[in-house]
Amino acid sequence: MKKQLLSIFAVAAVSTVFAQTPSPSWATSQNAGYPITSAGIKFMDAVDANVVWTIALDGTAPGRNYNMFSRTSNGGSAFTYGNIFPDTNNYVIANMEAIDANTAWVCAFQRTAPYTTANPGGGVVYRTVNGGTSWQNMTPSGALTNTAQSFADFVSFFTPQVGIFVGDPINSVYEIWRTTNGGLSWTQVPSASIPAPSSATEYAITNLYSKQGTANLWFGTNEGRVFRTTDAGLTWNTSVVTVPSTTITQVAFSTPLQGIVYARNAGNNNEVYHTFDGGITWSQIVTLDPDMGFNDLKGIPGTSYYASCDNANTLISYSSDNGTTWTSWGGTGIPYLTFDFVNATTAWAGSFSDVSNPALGGIWKFTGTVTAGPTPPTAAFYVAPALCGPNVTVSPVNNSTGTGPLTYTWSAVPAGVAFSSTTAAAPVITFTANNTYTISLTTVASGSTNVSTQVITVSACTPPTAAFTTATISCANVSFTTSNTSTPGTPAASYSWIATPSTGVMFSPSPIAFDPTVKFTTAGVYTITLISTNSSGSVQKSQEVTITDCAPHADITIASAACIGETVTAQNTTSVNALGGGTIVYAWTISPNVTSAAVGTGTAISRAYNFTNTALALPRTFTIVLKATNQVGVSSATRTIVIDKCTGVAQIADLESSLNVYPNPAHDVLNITLASAETATVKLLNVLGAVVLEEKLSKTATINLAGKAKGVYFLNVESNGERVTRKIIID
Repeated sequence: MKKQLLSIFAVAAVSTVFAQTPSPSWATSQNAGYPITSAGIKFMDAVDANVVWTIALDGTAPGRNYNMFSRTSNGGSAFTYGNIFPDTNNYVIANMEAIDANTAWVCAFQRTAPYTTANPGGGVVYRTVNGGTSWQNMTPSGALTNTAQSFADFVSFFTPQVGIFVGDPINSVYEIWRTTNGGLSWTQVPSASIPAPSSATEYAITNLYSKQGTANLWFGTNEGRVFRTTDAGLTWNTSVVTVPSTTITQVAFSTPLQGIVYARNAGNNNEVYHTFDGGITWSQIVTLDPDMGFNDLKGIPGTSYYASCDNANTLISYSSDNGTTWTSWGGTGIPYLTFDFVNATTAWAGSFSDVSNPALGGIWKFTGTVTAGPTPPTAAFYVAPALCGPNVTVSPVNNSTGTGPLTYTWSAVPAGVAFSSTTAAAPVITFTANNTYTISLTTVASGSTNVSTQVITVSACTPPTAAFTTATISCANVSFTTSNTSTPGTPAASYSWIATPSTGVMFSPSPIAFDPTVKFTTAGVYTITLISTNSSGSVQKSQEVTITDCAPHADITIASAACIGETVTAQNTTSVNALGGGTIVYAWTISPNVTSAAVGTGTAISRAYNFTNTALALPRTFTIVLKATNQVGVSSATRTIVIDKCTGVAQIADLESSLNVYPNPAHDVLNITLASAETATVKLLNVLGAVVLEEKLSKTATINLAGKAKGVYFLNVESNGERVTRKIIID
């Protein structure tokens, strides 16, 4: 079902210019690079001290749909923007999560319902691996496609390889999918691992989740519940925060145990709850601090602090006691929409760019420091979830945090796992038999304990192969097929397709399909690569393909001049690439208009124009246009023809009969004689009617044509008020 983004509920349209005084801790003004004035920051994800990604909204109309993103890789000194989808008609961005300077993910729900056969289901998951230059649909087959119920809420990654996306319940089961290979393949989490909705009307909220470490994530619902996973999405449990008629609007955790949620009750009032046991139980903070912001709420990494911001109250603040009290960072008049912290000293906050100059303002960079006391531990580690065995050894990546010293304890079930040390930070782990194991890490610091687990499957493996066939030459804007002939190996491989260069390439239905169709929008030479991956590793196969312009190239052959009374044929000499490009449709026009008829077979292959009945003053230039269109493009050709009284119609017969002009066609000279000895004026005109030569004639004359361009000319001879025109060809 369609839901509004609750984080935008408090965003009012920008109608006034705020008198802005920044906080000393947020005094550096930056700009996201969006081309619109009053550009607001809808979502923000700060990856590290250099990399920040954002999604835009229109501050003059917050409900207007945009698909613009921006990115910086130099700490905000300069942002560049682009578009994720080709238009804003189909999808609305539900959330963004970035991995690094090149890789980011977005989840989007369908803009309108009911859904259609051409655009089924309730959402998509897209990825970029080139800094946003191009985006690929990574939605697995069968996901988010229920035409009545599907709705995409958010995508999130615990590590660059392990991630999930969450959608609304389908047939009373939340639609949660999981990947362990960076989104190349996805597996739906079974219903037995997900608590059922509390009612037929419960759903998750877009972009409403919080993540801690490499295993913990929480998301809220519209019926006062919070879902939690402690094993990177494999299994889920839930807790009731408040009454079902209350919607969770923000969720944030500063450690795996300490968290805060905001809620909006049936009376449209804010409620705040916090937990000290990871979300198992919650208690209400009854007295709300006036410096608490309700537009965004996040934990500050590396501390037990939180930050909040507010658009309506123009404040940004922090809490050191799990949300009970808040301290404003100061400053006035800045309507903060969102923010993100990398650590205690690096953060950015999003507001609105200038109301008249889009290149000014909109982002404020944190230059202060959050000084925090001891922080509880976060147990976090990563091991590849699928290994080739038996007798395989690995060393986990230990990402645990907390105020030290930290101590560790490793364990595993069932038997068949040996640790080089059960108390080392990163011991060597040996799996002696093929099986499915659960590895646990217990981290202790400052008297607190936290546990993280991960499921590892060890099995016999055979490597995959990568092989495919496809066209070696094709047309721009025409789809062609691939034929994947790879052997999958054991376990079965996943597949991904890439093209180099990557701009303007589309794999359908997605670049992770077994056999996608491929379409390039621009002519050029490309390399298509298939990557086959399983636990044994990755192999790839590449093939070069030449993409050509298969649009028709319209052309016309026609005389540049003719005489009144003639019917002239404009020959269609359009050419097309030998690859085709589909049926060509032709459209002819002539101005001024005269009668015409098709010549030949097909759709007006050529046209015959009738110049026998025209009342227009002569000479007259006519313009003929041929437009040729096929499925990949369109082109047009334009030609002109000059019509004149070449035969002496309505002229004096004496001058006509006494005039002799030769040779015709002429080359170097043109001879003119009159039967009488009277003087005449001779003018040579080009097809545009311009006089290129003028002489006096007394019975005979020889005109030197040296230097005259080849083509059609008109010779006007006038004597005693009489005039004769002859068409002359210089070859």
